[in-house]
Amino acid sequence: MRRPVVLLMLAALALRADERWIEFRSGPFEVRTSAGERAGRETLAKLEQFRHALESVSGRSELQTVWPVRLLVFKSARERAAYASETALGLGRDAFTGSVAAREPLPPALLRDCAVALLTEGTGRAPSEIEEGLVELFSTLAIEGQRITLGLPPAPAARTPRWARMHLLAVTPEYYGKLRVLARNLASGGDEEVAYRNAFGKPPAAIEKETDAYLAKGNFGTVDLSGRPMNPERDFTAKPVEAPPAAAAAADLLLAVPAKGAQARAAYEAMLKQWPGSAEAQEGLGLLALREGRMQEARQHLGATAEASMAGARALLEYGRREPDTGKARTALERAAERNPRWAAPHWELARVAPDTKKKVEHLRKATSLEPRNAGYWIELAGALQAVEEPDEAAKAWASAERIAANKEERERIRGLRAEARRALEEQQIAARQKEQEEKRRELERLKEEAMARIRLAEAKANVGSPPPDPGRKVERWWDDPRPRSRARGVLQKIDCLGKRYRLVIAGDDGKTVQLLLPDSTRVVITGGERTFACGPQKPPRKISVEYYVSPDAKLGTAGELAVIEFQ
Repeated sequence: MRRPVVLLMLAALALRADERWIEFRSGPFEVRTSAGERAGRETLAKLEQFRHALESVSGRSELQTVWPVRLLVFKSARERAAYASETALGLGRDAFTGSVAAREPLPPALLRDCAVALLTEGTGRAPSEIEEGLVELFSTLAIEGQRITLGLPPAPAARTPRWARMHLLAVTPEYYGKLRVLARNLASGGDEEVAYRNAFGKPPAAIEKETDAYLAKGNFGTVDLSGRPMNPERDFTAKPVEAPPAAAAAADLLLAVPAKGAQARAAYEAMLKQWPGSAEAQEGLGLLALREGRMQEARQHLGATAEASMAGARALLEYGRREPDTGKARTALERAAERNPRWAAPHWELARVAPDTKKKVEHLRKATSLEPRNAGYWIELAGALQAVEEPDEAAKAWASAERIAANKEERERIRGLRAEARRALEEQQIAARQKEQEEKRRELERLKEEAMARIRLAEAKANVGSPPPDPGRKVERWWDDPRPRSRARGVLQKIDCLGKRYRLVIAGDDGKTVQLLLPDSTRVVITGGERTFACGPQKPPRKISVEYYVSPDAKLGTAGELAVIEFQ
């Protein structure tokens, strides 16, 4: 009996969203609260001041997130406790979601996760130790109105070398304000040695040595940062939140914590009872079943969600990944891309089901523009560009993959993949050339056989009704042209272009040179070579055997007109 009672209590907890909930939005942040307008505005103001401070120190502007950051502000810490988690932020149905209690400071875990979400999306990538150091440094940011204090030290166990380096470069008077120069140079792909010298006038090794001494000394000050001018009462507008979305947001908090799967299921099922057909509940149950490996149940819920007009991007993506019908899968993935235009994953999946390589390249380009720090996307794009024979663009994609590598080992791995791809492409090109040459050889053989078949057919027609040949008589080859024919064999030394006609100069095997006229190449049987001719001396001269009509032309100096040409 204990489990049903617990689930009913959890369902009732989720339905507390029936209280008056309001929402405030600014930039990537959404704040939903049942604690009143003041609590909502104060929380959103702190989040925006946090973003402003991170932009100022890191040298980046207008920091955004792939998913909205949705924070639920409860009336008390006790009410929030049912949804609290160590990670503070987790990905729910359609947002990074977390919770706080009204009138309490933003906890360090929440600030840390916000920093990760904001620094993840960007056009460049600083080395991981710098970004991780910034995350640790900003986890203790203190915000009181427009007063922002940076540098409050964490517990001694959390004072890592990464944190110490960022504290040294961002807080101390000697380096204050210069960190943004370093971050910008590194994010744009600049050399580390040059970037450090440009920012601080010192090499990385010198800063590393100073960091060790700074951490050992243990004397860490703080610095006040200028806050963003704002008036929460004027800048943030309150909007009411209807009961189903409010309940869904509460359930999403549970979905975002893997350990609270049972509570999340109870909350979503309670929603379905109160609002049958709820797309939010179906979506949450589908994602939950997918995470727990219940594939049949996941397909059922995700399929129902995909049919809803307001289906979320995550549910549409997961449905599209597993839909065997390519057309339906493509439609779901395209809708997922529309629902979250900042998300690269739908375009990555669309590349997988693209009807041709050019379309695949188009989707991969979009994926890399949305998530430029994903080396896997760049590597796949480079391969697709090689397949459509755009080697210059493929080289740029490989270079981008190397530039955003998190460390030296990753960069070496990408270089190895690039070399392997280059070898595979060269092998494909060699195989393609060999195939083309074989096809040409077969085509020439076919043309030769067709020409001989026409000759035999003409001979057979001419011999109809003729008496059987005398066995003792020499058989003469039939030809319907009244002019006498002759043969020549030797080396083709030169071809003279005479308008649309050609004059071939042949050094015969008998030591004599003969010049023959080719009036029309389309009416001559040619085997063993091309039907086009390069004028002038032949380099190198080619062995040739010809048959020609004896028809001297004194003006051209030719002995006759060609009938059959065989290159040997």
